[in-house]
Amino acid sequence: KRDFNCILRKNIHYFGAKVQKMNVTIRHSDFSDIDLEKNKNIFVYCDPPYLLGLASYNENNAWNENEENKLLSFLLTLNKKGIKFALSNVIEHKGFKNELLEKWIKENKFNVHHINSNYKNSNYQLKMNKFKTKEILVTNY
Repeated sequence: KRDFNCILRKNIHYFGAKVQKMNVTIRHSDFSDIDLEKNKNIFVYCDPPYLLGLASYNENNAWNENEENKLLSFLLTLNKKGIKFALSNVIEHKGFKNELLEKWIKENKFNVHHINSNYKNSNYQLKMNKFKTKEILVTNY
C-alpha cells in the first residue's frame, strides 16, 4: 500500500525516462495474447492473481485452478522454447498451501526465491495473524 506522493511521482518519472533510453517494450496484457513465434528474444514476468487470496479480481471465481493451470502450461511452453520467465506468487497463505503450484515447481525443477517482506503497514495483512503468507518468485534461469 502506497500513497501517491511527490517521491513516488519522482521515482515513476525516473523509471520512465530510464526505460525510454533502453531497447525495452513493456506490455500489460493477458499472457495468452503473447505471440511466441513473433517474440523470440523476450523475458516474461507474470504477476497473476493469487489462487489462495481473496481480492476483487477473483471474487467471482475469475481466477481459479483452471486459469492457474493455463498460466502454468504457458510458462512450460516458454521454458521449452528457451524463453526466460519469472512468476510472482504465494505458496502459502492463512494456513493453506498452493499445492498445484508447489507440485508444478518440483516436477519441473524450477528455481524458487523466497521473498522476505514486511507487510506491517499494509491493510491486507492482519496484525495478529498466526499464519504467515509466503511469497515466492519462481524462475527458469
